[in-house]
Amino acid sequence: MRTVAAAAGVSHQTVSRVVNGEPGVTDGTRDRVLAAMRSLAYRPGAGARALVRGRTEVVGMVVPHDPGFTFANDHLLRLIGGADTELAARGYGMLLSTRETGGGAASAYRRFDRRRLVDGLLVEAGVGADALPDLAASGYPVVVVGYTHQDVPCVHPDDEAGAYAVTQHLLALGHRRIGTVTGPSALASGARLRGHERAYADARRRLPADLTEPGDFTVDSGYAAAGRLMSRRHPPTALFAFNDGMAVGALRWLREHGRAVPGDVSVAGFDDTAAAGLVDPPLTSVSLHSTDLGRRAAQLLFDLIDERADPPRETVLPGTLVVRASTAPPRGHR
Repeated sequence: MRTVAAAAGVSHQTVSRVVNGEPGVTDGTRDRVLAAMRSLAYRPGAGARALVRGRTEVVGMVVPHDPGFTFANDHLLRLIGGADTELAARGYGMLLSTRETGGGAASAYRRFDRRRLVDGLLVEAGVGADALPDLAASGYPVVVVGYTHQDVPCVHPDDEAGAYAVTQHLLALGHRRIGTVTGPSALASGARLRGHERAYADARRRLPADLTEPGDFTVDSGYAAAGRLMSRRHPPTALFAFNDGMAVGALRWLREHGRAVPGDVSVAGFDDTAAAGLVDPPLTSVSLHSTDLGRRAAQLLFDLIDERADPPRETVLPGTLVVRASTAPPRGHR
């Protein structure tokens, strides 16, 4: 910095003001300093700038799933990409932390605890948030992508409305026995189940009591749940899985056991991942607009970091039902 100052004929304090975008420097002086920086190939040290400005210009994103699940999940990748796009537009970088393989969800958070590596945290709360209270108490600005009981801002899709739309679509086709494969996230899965039940109630139809099976959002769990549901004495004519991965597993079970989709059984998913449009037949699903979720969460976090405004406690983004060839009227229905 002193070398740049000498070349530009200014003090090193003036160079510092130019580097950090501070006022009090004339246009002519700023131009001389920038020209000297270019001629000397000077790049300000990020660490030094962070000390001066009290900012790291980095945001942490915590995704508390093991890496294998995270990087194979299209919804999570789009979520991360949307957040990163917003950060990059503001000159920020991202530090991503996932759960250690075999470790609890808290292992994804501990890397940030009291280290002050970042200016704020985005937390995907799809599975567990047991360390979130400690992080919030440590002083980090925090925004949750998903549901949380903690007193921090969160942004999530309208899961209840999305599930309502899927069930309403299947009921309108003539299905009455719709099997559901739920997920491990109690809050999100509960909202989707409420939407499913409300659609039955609004249609004045009796909700089958024996057609719900648990899953864990993986293909294998959807495969197993479909097998259990289709083994009922009175099996469903449609399956609604609470994410696309489980719906793909259900499609595989039906194909391997000689059931035509949608001729014998209709199948619908949730999330509208890339797989939904690639499987055969293409999958009816609910688009969560995952990229927009990530961008909106980052925008809310910047409101906290910059102390511009207090974000709302809960921000809900609508989803969109995408109807494809995996759903049709049940056999024999007119």
